[in-house]
Amino acid sequence: MRSDKIHRALAQGMNRFEVCQLVAKGVKATHKTGARFEDSINDVLQYLGTTIRPGKYSPSIPQVSVKSLKPAA
Repeated sequence: MRSDKIHRALAQGMNRFEVCQLVAKGVKATHKTGARFEDSINDVLQYLGTTIRPGKYSPSIPQVSVKSLKPAA
């Protein structure tokens, strides 16, 4: 059922607004002409419910090489 997929997506730490925004973007990106929108929505919700997101407040920090930290002069 779709409600189960929605609850799994919410359990990943997203709020309802984020889920709605991500579903809209996901359907726009993955929908195939001639297919049903309901199936596309279910596919995106399935993906959101099974994908583990990195922590919301721990952005990935790019690695900086030691050479780039040396002074220019």
